[in-house]
Amino acid sequence: MTKDVRKIKTERDIQTAFLELLTTRPFTKVTVSDICQKSLTSRSTFYSHYLDKYDLLDRIVTYYQTMLVQQLDQNFNQMVAGDLESLIHKVIIAMAPHRRAIQILFTVHEPHVDLKESFRQLLHTEWRHYIQKQGPIHEVPVELIADMGTSMHMTLIEWVITHGTDSLPAVIESISIIRKAILLQIDESQPSP
Repeated sequence: MTKDVRKIKTERDIQTAFLELLTTRPFTKVTVSDICQKSLTSRSTFYSHYLDKYDLLDRIVTYYQTMLVQQLDQNFNQMVAGDLESLIHKVIIAMAPHRRAIQILFTVHEPHVDLKESFRQLLHTEWRHYIQKQGPIHEVPVELIADMGTSMHMTLIEWVITHGTDSLPAVIESISIIRKAILLQIDESQPSP
């Protein structure tokens, strides 16, 4: 069944207003009244779409979390393999319309609703599985290698979300060196950084 266009527009307006408010104040200081005023909707309209501001945050985060998970599922092996330039361009293209929203949501850290932390955990899990499949060759704990890989990729993702493609070749070169050093802990056949 097709969603009513008015409902889609109202939810879009509420979500846009909410994200704009998050650029000027922390989530804890944003009220439903603020959201309604900014989105030009009544409280009853807001509550016909969302239970409260936490429900609104949860739905927006879930939407972007799903998008990021799809990117991770499609591109994790490419990240590890080092084809960073084409990967970043694919991710930038896929996320370009949502870059600002993701950047804003990466600053919201509520219990059970934290886009940045949930994505960090997903990356960490992928790294751990990858390392366990490869089998670390040194006595370095799997968790440490997974933490390093996760930190490297989160730094790259945050950089791209914040800065776009500014100085991308230098960033990719630096990340590639770090990636190779991490992978040396798993596979000695990797070229030295």
